[in-house]
Amino acid sequence: MSVSDLLFVAIRWLHNISAAALVGGGLFYLLVLRPVWRQSGGGPDEAVSSEFRALATTAAGILLVTGAVLSFNRLTSGFVGVPYAVVLAVKVALALCMFYLVLFVRRGARQNGSRKSPRWLSALSGGAAMALLGVIVFLLADVLSALFERGLRG
Repeated sequence: MSVSDLLFVAIRWLHNISAAALVGGGLFYLLVLRPVWRQSGGGPDEAVSSEFRALATTAAGILLVTGAVLSFNRLTSGFVGVPYAVVLAVKVALALCMFYLVLFVRRGARQNGSRKSPRWLSALSGGAAMALLGVIVFLLADVLSALFERGLRG
C-alpha cells in the first residue's frame, strides 16, 4: 500500500467517524436525551447542549473538508459515471442543507431567544428532520460505494 493509499484510508476513516458522530449523536439526542428531559420536566442541560454543539460543529467541518477531497478523488478516478455524479450531487446538497439548518438557522433561533421561528422553519430544522436527513445521507453514501464498486468491475 502506497503512502497516498494510506492517506486516503485515513481521510475516509475521518469522514466516516465524523459522519457517525454527527448522525449518531443527533439520533441519541433525539431518541434518548430529549425524551428523558421531557419526562423529568427539565430542559436541555446547557453543558450537554454546548458540548454537543461543539462536537457537531467539529464533525461538520471535518466532513466538509474530507468530503471535498474524497469527492474529487472519486470523480477523477475514471471509474464513475453520470449516476455516481447525480447521487453525489444529491448527497452533497442534502448535507449542505443539514449544515446550513443546524449551523445558521438553529443557531440564529437560539441567539434570538425571544423571536420564535416560523413553524415550518422549526419543523425543517428540528431534531427529527436533521436525523432523517442524516440517515438519508448515510444511505446515499452506501449507494455511492456500490456505484463505485460497479465502476471498478466494469
